[in-house]
Amino acid sequence: MTSRVHPTREDPLVRSVSEVVGGPAGDHAGSHPWWSPLRVVLLLATLALSLGMVAKAPCLDVAGEGGTGRYAALCWSDVAQAYVDRGHAELAWPFTDDAGVRERYAAGWHPPVPAYVAAAAARVTHVLAGSPDLDGRRSQGVADVSVEPEVHREARLFTAVTAVWLAAAGLLAAGLLVGVRRRRPWDAAAFAAAPVLVLFWPITWDLLAAAAVAAVLWGWARGRPAVTGVALGLGAATSPLVALLVVPILVVGSRDRRWAEAWRALAVAAATWLLANLPAYLSSPSSWRASWQGYLHGVDVGSVWLLVQQAGNTETTRGTVLTVTGVLLVAWLAVVALVGLRSRLSLAALGTLAVAGALLVGPASAPSYALVLLPLAAVAVERWRDLLVWQSGEVLHFALLGWYLGGLLAPSGGGDARAYWWGMVARLLGLAWLVAAVLLRAGRPGGPVGEGSVDDDGVEVGRGEAHPHVDVLADGGHPRA
Repeated sequence: MTSRVHPTREDPLVRSVSEVVGGPAGDHAGSHPWWSPLRVVLLLATLALSLGMVAKAPCLDVAGEGGTGRYAALCWSDVAQAYVDRGHAELAWPFTDDAGVRERYAAGWHPPVPAYVAAAAARVTHVLAGSPDLDGRRSQGVADVSVEPEVHREARLFTAVTAVWLAAAGLLAAGLLVGVRRRRPWDAAAFAAAPVLVLFWPITWDLLAAAAVAAVLWGWARGRPAVTGVALGLGAATSPLVALLVVPILVVGSRDRRWAEAWRALAVAAATWLLANLPAYLSSPSSWRASWQGYLHGVDVGSVWLLVQQAGNTETTRGTVLTVTGVLLVAWLAVVALVGLRSRLSLAALGTLAVAGALLVGPASAPSYALVLLPLAAVAVERWRDLLVWQSGEVLHFALLGWYLGGLLAPSGGGDARAYWWGMVARLLGLAWLVAAVLLRAGRPGGPVGEGSVDDDGVEVGRGEAHPHVDVLADGGHPRA
């Protein structure tokens, strides 16, 4: 029988909080006949997603409008803005070379999968709204279309339709994470109750990438390379940050002698990525290339590059930024690979290092990028304290970013809004704390391969052989007794 780890007994922070509801689980505590870990985690995720939508509600009345007030109110959503800005009000296909469409709307900066989801949500919106007159809209200027009350109502409906789909992705991610580590199903609660999930999920489509990451972890834990590959391919077509998991998969596959599974997963991932990108590329190669510009357009908010530029009063060309970022990222992934080969860190832990490193050195880092990292960190980092320290930096950056974009931090004498620098510093320090928490686990005694495991539990011995009397973790990929 599986011996589950109870966070109220193992985690000091959770143990102290549990006093509100009667204290930690006792030695003879039994399981509830209905409230299983899966149901509890799904309930927590539902509450978090609901709170996130409530937090964005004040800005739904201005959905489709411009202005900076939504940033100052910390309730902005790129989803609502995309309805008009990306031509969804006219059912414009995101990947098109039609001269009329491109004259009215620039190619979007959303990768293929989010763009497909947005286009599908727009069609559902138009059906629910009663099939508005598109020819009439196309005969007007975009500015005139954007101020129509009917378009505002549709933008709110578009946001609601998208939110339902994203919430489903969030619930899927939470449910999958419950099954990644059999002895630690409650680790998924760190995802379901995360502050960054509440605040960031309705901003963009990055929760789709988070669901893909959770599916990668689940597929690898259950020894299903096809599932791992499909999830990795779809995730990489949603956010390039997910593609970084290729390195941890290769490392864990090599270290744990799961080469066949690793290569099969990567082959399926490559095929899935190509299939996911094919409609966009065949429709318009130029629009397909533009869809990745959100990650490659140069220095932007939240990055160490913006901090250096503003604090040092320097300018760096886009080419230089991307080149240096690429070199740093390759060097960091080499470090991650070396750490993975010399320790028993899991796929989730190595993935946390890879994605966190990319967010540290990347030229741009929107708040919602944290959602891609969240499922990895929730499984890899056992102490809620470390997770909350990281997320505190993200939340502080989010607040200062909103006030920065809303003009509230602009100094009266002009110049850079230096108060926003503290937000960028907090975000970078939080990521560094998370990386350090994972690396410290790799450096514990017993970490090197062949000397036990610091990643999972004390039930693994030798070269990761399963203890003959205990049903061990699925993420080690070991047979069960």
